[in-house]
Amino acid sequence: MATSTFPHFCCLLLLLLPFLPTVFAYIEEDCNIRLDSLPLVARRETNPITSRLEEFAFGFHPLESEIENQFLLAVWFYKTKEPTIVWYANGNKPAPENSELRLSSNNELVLYDHEDNELWKAPTPRNSKSSCVAIRDNGNLVILDERYNPIWESFKEPKDTILPGQILYMDTALRSRQSNTNYSDGRFQLYLQLDGNLVLYSLTKSLSSEALQRAYFATGTLNWESQLNFTEDGNMYIKDANESNRVHNLITNEYPGSKEDFYYLARIDHDGGFRLYRHFKKDTTNDEYVSCSSSSSSWTVVKSIPDDICSVLSGDIIGGGFCGPNSICSSFDGSRGTAFCSCPPGFSSLDQSYNWSGCVPNFALPSCDNNGWEVDKELVEFVKLENMDWPSSDYDFLQGPDVSEESCIQHCLDDCLCVAAVYDQGKTCMKKQYPLSNGRKSPNITSIALIKVPKNIGIEKKGQSLIVVLAVLLGSSAFLNILFFLASSVAIIYLYHKRLNLPRNIDRTFGTNVRSYTYKELEEATRGFKQILGKGAFGTVYKGVLASDSKRFVAVKKLDKTVEEGEKEFKTEIICCKSSVTFALGEEEALIDWAYECYKNKGLEKLIENDEEAKNDMKRLERLVIVAIWCIHEDPSQRPSMIKVTQMLEGVLEVSVPPRPSLYTSLSSKN
Repeated sequence: MATSTFPHFCCLLLLLLPFLPTVFAYIEEDCNIRLDSLPLVARRETNPITSRLEEFAFGFHPLESEIENQFLLAVWFYKTKEPTIVWYANGNKPAPENSELRLSSNNELVLYDHEDNELWKAPTPRNSKSSCVAIRDNGNLVILDERYNPIWESFKEPKDTILPGQILYMDTALRSRQSNTNYSDGRFQLYLQLDGNLVLYSLTKSLSSEALQRAYFATGTLNWESQLNFTEDGNMYIKDANESNRVHNLITNEYPGSKEDFYYLARIDHDGGFRLYRHFKKDTTNDEYVSCSSSSSSWTVVKSIPDDICSVLSGDIIGGGFCGPNSICSSFDGSRGTAFCSCPPGFSSLDQSYNWSGCVPNFALPSCDNNGWEVDKELVEFVKLENMDWPSSDYDFLQGPDVSEESCIQHCLDDCLCVAAVYDQGKTCMKKQYPLSNGRKSPNITSIALIKVPKNIGIEKKGQSLIVVLAVLLGSSAFLNILFFLASSVAIIYLYHKRLNLPRNIDRTFGTNVRSYTYKELEEATRGFKQILGKGAFGTVYKGVLASDSKRFVAVKKLDKTVEEGEKEFKTEIICCKSSVTFALGEEEALIDWAYECYKNKGLEKLIENDEEAKNDMKRLERLVIVAIWCIHEDPSQRPSMIKVTQMLEGVLEVSVPPRPSLYTSLSSKN
């Protein structure tokens, strides 16, 4: 009889395995923090509490923000090179320095700020007394009562991330954060509904978790008793608890790898993508170049849902599309669906803090009045953007064999209501009006966007062309892009030394520490602008040598026109190349990839060798490298303007996380 019941017992045990943390009581040795030993104080010198095998850490994690000394009460991967946060208590209310985690008078675990205001409280059952906190090696943070029974778990109240072994039950949601560094509630939600359907939602701009709009992804698992399972080996699927044979796999063609080799996490990112990530548990090499550029030192995407955010978030879901009105949403090969927002030429971001807020024109809207700028057709020009479309906002269209790009421009020029036109190879011209909605740029789009703007907007002619260093405007030359990034990455050390000894002939109205050069100085440096390196969109670039250092080269762009903003806009950083760096195209692809990986994996010290002076200002070093990466963006329309480069370098504008440089993909396709 005992023999016949044993298999049934084993089956029952297997069914209970996912629930073991709550079925079996913990023991005293599982406690990492005795609550009677609190408070835990938010300070940079406060050491985190680690799990038994030191896989995860719990404590106060400093935030990267404009306000110094703010902290998240969080759980993060402890052994990875970058401490990746997987759960946080107070994303909407960052804790200032000297905030405390302690027991309240009601025996609840509460986070208080330095003025004793409540920032977060762990919800616990009535008549339960919290005794200790356990941080498990699977990343689960557990509060135990006096009998060491779990009364609260982070796995049951996730934020934006789930981990292997964690189960998402119905009526549970993940909420995206605002950005990579801002952990307040974002605009997207992954929700396992009570009807069993797993749905991705975009939220209203009020950021209210109650006001949901139309879904942009759903599994269709309706009327299931659904559970989202995330296995130890990185697989993810929805299972019907009532029907064991009903399974919906979220990871189909991708192989996540082995749990012996990888860490895993799944997260709804701030751009709305739900992604499975993996990270090598150990680096397999000591070589500096490989350790920086190998995926072993960073999180890589295994699967992204949906594949392309830009295409699924149309204008009728959130006003203007994913990036807001008058904007451009782009995703690139290798980005695994990650979206990037930008403004068309002649437009600026509505809110510099959020690049998805939309864009506004830097000129008056066409009014069709007699005194409008669009009336005098000699003062109108069109900005051309290839592989671009605004599929909404059209009010009229032309089609037929006689429709060409030139005729499309002419029709828009003759129509005072037309603010832009989209022309495709199918001989169709669609006229647009403001706001331009759901802007998308992709290699798969064959249409051309033609934006009507005032001629020479923001540009006035002066008696002499102004000379600017290549660090500001890169034009369209791939060769110059490479040169600039090499100069930025390899010679950062030179910048730090040079900036301390710059001459003080700087216009006080500029108020920065950058070096200004006269036309004559740069004419002498380039020996009369003789050796041409290449030609960009706004002028010709010449090789030069500064008189102050004959061993260091500079690339100087001679502009054909100047910008109305005046002298302030043009005084910028000089990027000088080390004498060991040539202008050849040899190992630049590897160098750029290496430099980007060093930035991404917080290994910028490898770029500056043993320069202690540079290491003392790593924040500025990181800012310089980020700006350099943006400046070599393969899409010229997404590169920052000259004035924005200056503002980003000086810290006036926030510098967003740049995409991986994809320059060489386009280069190889052209060669």
